[in-house]
Amino acid sequence: MSEIAISDRQSNVQIFKDFSSNLIGSLSGEMFSFGMGLMLLNQTHLAISFGISTIIGPFVSLLLLVPLGNIVDCYPHRVILIISDLLRLISLLLFAWTLPLFAGTGKLIPVVIFSMLDYIWTDFSSTAYSAAVHELVNERKIQKLSSLTSTASSISSIFSPLLGVALYSLVGFETFIVIEVLSSLVSFLIMLTMNFHYAPKTTKKQSTQAGQLQMFKAGIGYIRHRPLIKGVIMIGVLINFIFTSLTVGMPFVINDTLHLGNLPISILESADSVGVLLGSLAMSWQPTKNYVRQLLVIPLIMDGLIMMLLGLVLMFFRSAASVSIAGAFVMFLLGVAIVIPNIVMQVELQKSVPTEFLGRVTTTLITINSLIMPLGTLFYTYLFQNIHANYWIFIVNGLFSTIYILALLPKINRFLDQEKYQQN
Repeated sequence: MSEIAISDRQSNVQIFKDFSSNLIGSLSGEMFSFGMGLMLLNQTHLAISFGISTIIGPFVSLLLLVPLGNIVDCYPHRVILIISDLLRLISLLLFAWTLPLFAGTGKLIPVVIFSMLDYIWTDFSSTAYSAAVHELVNERKIQKLSSLTSTASSISSIFSPLLGVALYSLVGFETFIVIEVLSSLVSFLIMLTMNFHYAPKTTKKQSTQAGQLQMFKAGIGYIRHRPLIKGVIMIGVLINFIFTSLTVGMPFVINDTLHLGNLPISILESADSVGVLLGSLAMSWQPTKNYVRQLLVIPLIMDGLIMMLLGLVLMFFRSAASVSIAGAFVMFLLGVAIVIPNIVMQVELQKSVPTEFLGRVTTTLITINSLIMPLGTLFYTYLFQNIHANYWIFIVNGLFSTIYILALLPKINRFLDQEKYQQN
């Protein structure tokens, strides 16, 4: 990997710009998605109104699996970001123009079309950003960049539902589109001020001459020879599958099984977001170089134990107040335990994967993780609706997750040792 001379001061400026752009974009984007779900629910009265993204997102990721990583690895990342951001702005304006032409369930037509386009441009933008990390900051600042990106997302998750409901009740969905256009424009202008430090590469010209399938195969071949990436896939597939039970089951158990209403749900989800936020902030200051093994393994084991604890809370606590207090504490711990290994693995990959492969590696990992989530959603929806004492699902899930990680521990250690040997 070619080193690019980027000073700490330049890196800090880039991190500030990236954080600002991410915070503005993710906050307005999540408010926009929330408002669109409310609008669809009011117009169509369909339960799928808030679940369209879980169907469209994985479909788009699968569609872009081959070309996305290849394009990101072949062309300047700044150019890709400019084009994808401009195309998203155009898509937003077209969506605003066409939406009033439809009514009732017909609103699904422009929403589905826009959602597909939005996922395409957003996937290009986010993958290009991930692949450009070595062009934005030096290696010492990669962890801070990743942690603060996660922090921006966490802040958005905490405040976007509250702001979204308040704004929707005051002004309606049309204002959400205006806000999203303006915030996207601001994020775009911030991105234009960022400096992308390109290292000279002889392989990039050769890569553009190769076929799409050949480039994709080269990326898969690289992944097969990287122990860390294989370990990330082995862990990520199971964890993402199991933790869809939280997304599906936690609201269902509280609302339909325990009949405690929506307030405890919002409290528990907010506590989870606060845990992710504080965990991200802590990781932005905690150097991981000498603690990679501990920061990976310990939180992964804790994830399963904490999920078991959540099941026990829902089993023994039956009032809204007790579930809110005890459940919020558990979900806070879970948020911290989930975000730490995510950041560690992301930082290690960004530090060790050459820039010319980062696009393909990132795209492959995102696609694998996104495809497993709809399967988990269908599986756990069936379980929670057909098992009466459905809080046991969390206990069994947590137990299985803990056993799986403990059984995988020798292989994880071997992968980390192999990775360290290859880098030396």
